[in-house]
Amino acid sequence: MPITPIPDISARDVPALFLDFDGTLVDIVARPDLTRVPPPVVEMLGMIHQRVGGALAVVTGRPLADLDRLLAPLQLPAAGIHGVEHRAAGHVIETRCRAGIPDDIRAQIRQLATRDDRLVLEDKGVGMSLHYRQAPELEADIRAELTRISATLGPAFSVQDGKMVIELRPAGFDKGAAVEKFMSEAPFAGRRAIFIGDDVTDEDAFAAVNRMDGYSVKVGACGPDTAARYSLPDVAAVHAWLRPFTRPPTD
Repeated sequence: MPITPIPDISARDVPALFLDFDGTLVDIVARPDLTRVPPPVVEMLGMIHQRVGGALAVVTGRPLADLDRLLAPLQLPAAGIHGVEHRAAGHVIETRCRAGIPDDIRAQIRQLATRDDRLVLEDKGVGMSLHYRQAPELEADIRAELTRISATLGPAFSVQDGKMVIELRPAGFDKGAAVEKFMSEAPFAGRRAIFIGDDVTDEDAFAAVNRMDGYSVKVGACGPDTAARYSLPDVAAVHAWLRPFTRPPTD
């Protein structure tokens, strides 16, 4: 199916909005710890959450504690670490995986991160990521090492690629399953699902939303390898598309 610009949709269409974070709501920066969310974006998300009756969730690879810090004072419904963490409307964070990376494996990954000071280690507790944005020539070596390490852990963990990042994380979790879980819960159930994301980690969510006859939206350049059916060019375009949701519905 050809990828086309997403049509205008309003709160009157009773959507269930699912938004990736990095590369979708905020531009990707050199290090994840340098990310900042402009106050107007936080304010916009809060207003949209009210206008759509709470049916707005952020679905991210970040831990929810990190997301909440960046979006403070908001605490939106959200899925963190690709669905390992889940917070429904008005509920506490549910951690759906208790298996942690063994200490000896954590030490190996930390040692791998010290090979080049341009590498950035992100420790998510149940998973660990190595960002190589500042050293792209190291991609193949990092993938090979994390794949080797993952093999020693068996099927409980897997290696996940992202934009200039490779992650060792619990297997069996993805953003598609996270969206499906939300869509079985109030206030999302019975609405038209819309997922907006920019990365390979969002492909499972695109496929899930397509199965629901929703809107799957890729941010940035779109090739034939994406399941997304619609597109927005960049983060600024995402903000512009979302902004009408802050307005009261008109007759």
